Amino acid sequence: MGQGTFVSPNFVLNLDVQVRSADGAPLKSMAVVTLYASSGLPVSTATTKGAQALFTQLAPGQYYVEVEAPGYWKTREDAIIDPSVGDNVVKVSLMTASGGSAPIVYYHTPLLAPDVQKELSKGIAALKAGKLDAARKSLRSVLKKSPNHPTALYVMGLSAQKMGNIAEARSFWEKSLSFDPTQQMVVYALGQSYLSEGDNAKADELGRQLLRLDPNSWKGHSLVASSAFRQSHYAEAVSDAERALEIGGESAGGISIVLAQALAVQDRGGEAIEALKRYLAAQPEGNHAELARRLLNQIESKADRFVISGSELEKAAEEVPQPEVTPLVERWVPPDVDELVPPVEPGAACNLEEVVAKAGEQLRLLPETLDRFSATERIQHQTVNENGIASRSQTVSFAYVVSIHETRSGSLNVEEYRNGTDDPAVFPEHFATRGLPSQVFVFHPYYKDEFFMKCEGLARHDMEFAWQVRFEQKGNISSRMQVHYLNGRRYPVPLKGRALIDASTYQVVHLQTDLREPVKPAGLYAQHTDIEYGPVQFRKGNTQLWLPIRAEFFVQTRGHRVHRRHDFSDYLLFGIEDKQVIGKPKEASEPQ
Repeated sequence: MGQGTFVSPNFVLNLDVQVRSADGAPLKSMAVVTLYASSGLPVSTATTKGAQALFTQLAPGQYYVEVEAPGYWKTREDAIIDPSVGDNVVKVSLMTASGGSAPIVYYHTPLLAPDVQKELSKGIAALKAGKLDAARKSLRSVLKKSPNHPTALYVMGLSAQKMGNIAEARSFWEKSLSFDPTQQMVVYALGQSYLSEGDNAKADELGRQLLRLDPNSWKGHSLVASSAFRQSHYAEAVSDAERALEIGGESAGGISIVLAQALAVQDRGGEAIEALKRYLAAQPEGNHAELARRLLNQIESKADRFVISGSELEKAAEEVPQPEVTPLVERWVPPDVDELVPPVEPGAACNLEEVVAKAGEQLRLLPETLDRFSATERIQHQTVNENGIASRSQTVSFAYVVSIHETRSGSLNVEEYRNGTDDPAVFPEHFATRGLPSQVFVFHPYYKDEFFMKCEGLARHDMEFAWQVRFEQKGNISSRMQVHYLNGRRYPVPLKGRALIDASTYQVVHLQTDLREPVKPAGLYAQHTDIEYGPVQFRKGNTQLWLPIRAEFFVQTRGHRVHRRHDFSDYLLFGIEDKQVIGKPKEASEPQ
């Protein structure tokens, strides 16, 4: 006989998860299914195909699945893998989220006047240097001129915390969130402050709030893991601590202390020891490292079951790092798409060809539905010096009109008018930024083959699922997506970027672009755009279109650094007189 292998039938068992909508019919939209061991440790993640998700090569035992789909509540169902059963099947019925989806509300921190921004930077520098009195003096000056600025309130809260006044710190942080509830750093600071004082329920609430803002926030998972551990919810602590480490890597290393204790009290000492050794192998410094060494010695020396005891290891408050002073202007251009790759859901398979084709179909229909639209455009402009500080600022508003139509040559023509003209002189400093609505057409059938594309996985955006796709202009094709004009000459601009494409509607909801490389003959050295798209509902024909809602633009040319924010509101479809409200539809559907 030839060489062969033998696999125990106990480890080739499968689980078929069948997902149903509220009416009992197979779910038409995509769902994400995560399989957990009974201990709470995630085993695998899959996306449904035909309302089914299949998990293979499982050991017998007890499991549970969690199913998430847009427009439905997250649902959990127990599952048993029984080797005596031919097909292990679990059926999950989802319940429609009550009240539909809330309207999208867009927030961002307003730009500061140059002198105020300079004073804020001065206060941050003093705070980092431990000069609390000088820091608070600068911050008071900032808040006197901009009393509701969320970032200034956050930093003022940090100064109060460093002085030991937690109540004052929370007052500033809560006020900051009242003006912009999407600030993850502020939610985290609040959660960490409650965790350090033993209010585990409040820390858990804020950790979950942080995960609603960013489901892939390792700090959010750390807060939830730490609060769960303190409340003796050990399986949940293990699950969130593992996820924090998976996303945050060495930055989240301190949560290994929580993970190890949560594992050890469940008689999983070997896994606890392994977690601590991985953490210590990274050579951490400070109190966390010493605590981890003592914990490792304790677990290794225990012949019987590990029990948490003693003041040093008894659910201490130091596993989650303190909030940081966020650099405000140390780097004025954000990291490009290759420097900062957002995490995705583990194990969710992506079909690039299908995603791009369906996104392209949505964009192909856009010129048919939309010949022209208008909006109010507000531009906040800043000229930035070599230190990243605004030296001049200006705010202007336009009656903004865009026309999109196909040409005979198999391309799209996008025309923009501001206050009835396309003259670049209407822009601050005569530096025109045009073409923001057209960047999304990278996925249009006319243009998609001009780019290399890669689907990086399934991400989350505004509590929905979205496919994360990176793209880059091919080297042998001249860019049609963007052109830079200088002294009457035309320079094609090669782009690279990343998009989030809604997993249910296949609308592009978020887009970032950078230069593939500098265009030195044009003096264009750096450029970064960040565009958020949202659904705009028009009354005529019940038309819904996904259009730009806001955009950030950074550019560095020969001798110039410019930062702009574009906000679009009061959308009007050509021929419609009433203003329309930007909002999230109750039921996501493809355009008719």
